Amino acid sequence: MYNTTVSESDWDIRLFIYEALAASGRAPGADALALRFGISPSEARQALQRLHDAHTLVLQAGSSDILMANPLSALPTDYRVLIGATELYANCAWDSLGIPAMLGADAGIEARHPLTADLIEYAVEAGQLKGCRDYLVHFARPFRQWYADIVDT
Repeated sequence: MYNTTVSESDWDIRLFIYEALAASGRAPGADALALRFGISPSEARQALQRLHDAHTLVLQAGSSDILMANPLSALPTDYRVLIGATELYANCAWDSLGIPAMLGADAGIEARHPLTADLIEYAVEAGQLKGCRDYLVHFARPFRQWYADIVDT
């Protein structure tokens, strides 16, 4: 079992991950984190695991590769968020609104309906949701159960 005590340097690593994802849509790997923070790749993987265990980010199953730093996805999803020229991905409809809120930015959002794959376009402008009045967001699980299977939630 991993130690879930998150250190100050772990929080610095997490901040760097968020900054990299927000700037480019790409998450740094353990080697890049090791280089940036002057630690070994093994120490970087341990930090990532601690952050995962503390539910501050999500790793891909069986890997030290980042899957999510909520509301950002490190992989393309059905929820594409455009902020200026930067293409970001959200994990779900809720997170597609969380990205512009977190970054304090306007965003154009393209989502695929989960049942029909129809394109749904909406935006956040000056903190207001635009163009999405005919849809409802449904959460399959109550919030307290999200980490039972965060990927499927």
